[in-house]
Amino acid sequence: MPSTEQALLEKFIIDNEELDYLESKLTQFNIFEAIGVVRQEIRHSNFLAFLLNPSQNHRLDDIFLKQFLKRVLLDTNKPTNINYPPISSVDIDIADLTDAEVKREWQNIDIFIHSPCNKLVCAIENKVDSGEHSDQLERYRTIIDNQYSNYRKILIYLTPEGRKPSDDNWRIYKYSNLAEIIDSICKSYKSILGADVYTLITHYSTLIRRHIMSDSEVAELCRKIYCKHKQALDLIFEHRPDLQSEIASIVYDIVSKDIDNQKGSVLLLSTKSVGFDITEWKEVNLPLYFYFDNDSEYLRLQLGISSGEQSIREKILQFSLSYPKIFKNNGRWSDRWITIYQKDILNSRDYKVANLEDLMRKIQECWEDFIKDDFLKIEKIINENRNKLIHSNISVYPEA
Repeated sequence: MPSTEQALLEKFIIDNEELDYLESKLTQFNIFEAIGVVRQEIRHSNFLAFLLNPSQNHRLDDIFLKQFLKRVLLDTNKPTNINYPPISSVDIDIADLTDAEVKREWQNIDIFIHSPCNKLVCAIENKVDSGEHSDQLERYRTIIDNQYSNYRKILIYLTPEGRKPSDDNWRIYKYSNLAEIIDSICKSYKSILGADVYTLITHYSTLIRRHIMSDSEVAELCRKIYCKHKQALDLIFEHRPDLQSEIASIVYDIVSKDIDNQKGSVLLLSTKSVGFDITEWKEVNLPLYFYFDNDSEYLRLQLGISSGEQSIREKILQFSLSYPKIFKNNGRWSDRWITIYQKDILNSRDYKVANLEDLMRKIQECWEDFIKDDFLKIEKIINENRNKLIHSNISVYPEA
């Protein structure tokens, strides 16, 4: 007899018309899905900046830029707190915006558009999954006001569901509106675009409808399937491989190539944690251990003093503090672990912009840099002093 869990999974897989239809929708080739752009905020901003830029080779000149700005002005209410020179969709329609410069990450603003001839600036803050932080919209507005005081300004807060911005001077705009603009452009200017650009832009519109819009057909199908097969999907979700687990597996494989059985032991401590010790240190009971702190926001390599005799732990800590150029980023982590070295490998920005292959490449590069430089320095100085470190009556500190 199959178990209850197996029966749930079988019911989910067999005779599930909605799942078959969802798979048929998702298996249609999409260039953006193929290169892993689905919810990467920076990649979405890059492509939107490409479409908005009159100087790019999409053959639209300022058509997309003007359509976008006109629709924003038509579809949104004038911000209540705004005190800028007035601008309307008619002003945009009759303007020549071919001089517009489109910049990415100007003053950390996702997309910044500047038309000197029309004394017009536009800022777009794009949020696919992440939220605002540190009053960024107010800070960006202040920067723009100071540098472009006599300009007309359009501030746009672009999100999948039309989230309310923290600063009321920003206009709320949704990805569904963006998809409508793209579809309209494709319909009206297909002959101008050419087959290559037309295909690219339509694929982007499809990506938005499949993965970004909360009211898309795909989203509705997912909700129906989840409601009907909640227990099976919760079970699948519980056992899914996540990014941290995949990174831990990558780290384990990379480290194992350099730390073999003679040099030390590499351990996959859990599905998300990797550590390794050094045989020579272990043989003399030095409580030193390398550990990869694998978080959803960062990956760090640490050398720590693990639990052991208190006098030895304190001696190692004081010894490490005497060599700040070698033992970097000293700091207590917990009562059972004292970090005496730390190397940052991945940060939150890496997770936001990179795919797994990019992350693997950066981990490999950071590890190679570590094993050829810092590791050799740490190994040398510890080995030179390892016997002294476990005897409390012998000084190991450098002479003044």
